[in-house]
Amino acid sequence: MKTRKNEFSTRTMVLIGLFAALCYVALFFKIPIPSPVGKPFLHMGNMFVILAALLFTGTIGGLSGSIGMGLFDLMNGYASSVPKTIVLKFGIGVIVGAVASKGNKEDVKSPIKWLTIASFTLIVIGIALLIVSVTRGNEIVVAGIQKKLVINPVLYIFSLILGLALGIVCFLSKNLSVKIQYAVLGAVAGIAFNLVGEFLFGLVRLLFVGSAFIPAVLSSAVSLPATLINGSFSIFVAVALYVPLSKSVLKSKIK
Repeated sequence: MKTRKNEFSTRTMVLIGLFAALCYVALFFKIPIPSPVGKPFLHMGNMFVILAALLFTGTIGGLSGSIGMGLFDLMNGYASSVPKTIVLKFGIGVIVGAVASKGNKEDVKSPIKWLTIASFTLIVIGIALLIVSVTRGNEIVVAGIQKKLVINPVLYIFSLILGLALGIVCFLSKNLSVKIQYAVLGAVAGIAFNLVGEFLFGLVRLLFVGSAFIPAVLSSAVSLPATLINGSFSIFVAVALYVPLSKSVLKSKIK
């Protein structure tokens, strides 16, 4: 028993080291997105956190993200963001792993209700942002804060695409295994946690330096669009890679 435990421990550490390295390196490769407003870009850091959590465990995914992305912040001039990165990336991994693991139970029911809610919410957000962008422009001055609210076209496009994709998953739910459905739901839940966490960390930071509550809320919310864009991208890629890679993991008996 001790030998098996030690082997599992060593394997876990190797996996954490591997995915932590992938998370670290991924942040150097930013994919710029052509846009008339701002300079949006995509990165694959969160994607590797989600993928590790889906393929193995939430702890492996969370620790990989905390270590890899935390070290990146520390060594590249973002030391003040290290505590936030450690907490949020670990949270993403743990939540993705916890939700996705429910799909491994024999008597588990389809999470189609929650996928439908997520799909509807993202579509509504996408349509609302599109309407605001058309009627008020892509850059909106919000009273009480200096930073403009930037409604990048990529934001509502990604929101609509992700919402429609989740709708398709719901429509095809009878043809998809419950395990894959929970993997999708887990990825969405992890990114939702990251969005809420980014908002709360931003809010607390602004309140700590003396900002009034309402301006702090607005300023923190203004920074969320980029997080949603990268989150949507992470969900797409992580789930797309998980489906074929999960079969290889099962064959190799890595758990």
